[in-house]
Amino acid sequence: MREGVRPRDPERAAALELVHRLRDVALRLDLAIGEFAKTTGLHNTDVRALVRLLDAERAGVEATPTWLAQQLGMTSQATTAVIHRLEAAGHVERRRSRTDGRSSRLQVSDSAIALGWQFFGPLLDQLVATTSTFTKDDQATITKYLTALTEAID
Repeated sequence: MREGVRPRDPERAAALELVHRLRDVALRLDLAIGEFAKTTGLHNTDVRALVRLLDAERAGVEATPTWLAQQLGMTSQATTAVIHRLEAAGHVERRRSRTDGRSSRLQVSDSAIALGWQFFGPLLDQLVATTSTFTKDDQATITKYLTALTEAID
């Protein structure tokens, strides 16, 4: 087999196999996001924005329009268009910032959360069930690995 396709070094080959499996998972999740977008009439970018906003809420981060633009790697003008589409669809609400009364924060609406659970709930249930088959130590190792990969990509 060609060197560029399958490395001769067994350790590198094993590490690349993990990376390729992760890429496959990422692509499958992206397909699910695309299906959700198609089903709900949203753009894929709109769904990515909703996901990042929900991530921010879980992390206790105040999600401002500027923060969202950085997360999506988009200009402020393009992000404003995304926010307007999501507001018009009733998926995002602008609220007054908790720390700066002159700015706004973005919050995913309860109806958008319910819609997301309706679509992604069964998949998330399967992923949680699969994850729970691993020991706590295995889960800690997986978390450490995924965190390191995220840092490497950033």
